[in-house]
Amino acid sequence: MLAESVLRGGTGADLTEALNYVNLVRERAYGNKDGNINEAQLTLQFIIDERARELYWESCRRTDLIRFGQFTGDAYIWQWKGGVSNGRATDSKYNNYPIPTAELAANPNMKNVNY
Repeated sequence: MLAESVLRGGTGADLTEALNYVNLVRERAYGNKDGNINEAQLTLQFIIDERARELYWESCRRTDLIRFGQFTGDAYIWQWKGGVSNGRATDSKYNNYPIPTAELAANPNMKNVNY
């Protein structure tokens, strides 16, 4: 998270510190320094790819893809995205969960626009 915030322009840490933390995680995973990266390799695309590897079982991929602008649209296509075997672009409305019908019925002030 620190590395992502630094790459997005956050303050309070620098690229060297961010790289150090990323490499500490990779050293734990590899058991040595073989997986370490350098500053040029530390990009936002690397961060989302690394989060996919490191946090596979943590159920945060959907949130990450939305934050990186890759969940909907055609910036990132995966198998069965959009309901077809090769994947396809999807509408940005899917970045938000739909409000259940029971909740809409209970509160007429709520709207489920485009669903």
